Amino acid sequence: MASRAPAPGGHVVRRPHMPMSERAKIFIPFDPLPGYRQMLREREEELLNVPRVDLSDEQRERLSRQIRELEPGQLVAVTHYVDGRYVKTVGCVSRVMVADGLLCVVGEKIPIDSVATIEDAE
Repeated sequence: MASRAPAPGGHVVRRPHMPMSERAKIFIPFDPLPGYRQMLREREEELLNVPRVDLSDEQRERLSRQIRELEPGQLVAVTHYVDGRYVKTVGCVSRVMVADGLLCVVGEKIPIDSVATIEDAE
């Protein structure tokens, strides 16, 4: 049954059924400021980025010693710098590739240059 609305003269006007494809357009969300949400996300990323901390010579030497002493299967927690943030990866060491500058923990290849700390996770 078509909806009925009284016309100015008092008689009823029938409206044609709106196709479903047209009805769907009515319910599309309205974005009054296109691009604003994307700009906010980008700004948030900028603010959340943390500058990389330079390690002292003593810290670098300790870290180098820890890397040399790592053994496959050892459970460790490695804090490393990735894309403006420090990330902690916990798991078993699978390989240490000093020549390639990589440390493999839980299948993730971590550049040795990005490592900040290594701790036993046991």
